[in-house]
Amino acid sequence: MAIIIGEIIHELVKKSGLKAKFVAEYINVSESTLFGIYKRESVDIDKLILFSKLFNKNLFLHYLNEEPLKSMFSKESLEYQNKIIDLESELEVKTAKLNDLSEIIEAQKKVIALHEEKVKPRK
Repeated sequence: MAIIIGEIIHELVKKSGLKAKFVAEYINVSESTLFGIYKRESVDIDKLILFSKLFNKNLFLHYLNEEPLKSMFSKESLEYQNKIIDLESELEVKTAKLNDLSEIIEAQKKVIALHEEKVKPRK
């Protein structure tokens, strides 16, 4: 299903309570052009950047589920997920090693304390 970015922008304008005149000036178009944008399936990248800045929302994300971005990012996403799994496994191993080393340190402290008691001069 195609993204109708104009409808998404129109909803953002309505929710924000901004006046059409202000939005049109911010995007550097006339009000009638702005109303035309509300019906479009696509918007020029420079305008989409301005809309994204205006609403502090990345409007490009709406296109991630559309081809060709969907297949590009799904491959990349899979690579990141695999990397995350690898890193989590590595973290588990290192955490277990740290726990083992902490136990060894505690045991060594006890041995040192016992040794110090034995060599302490008695009064």
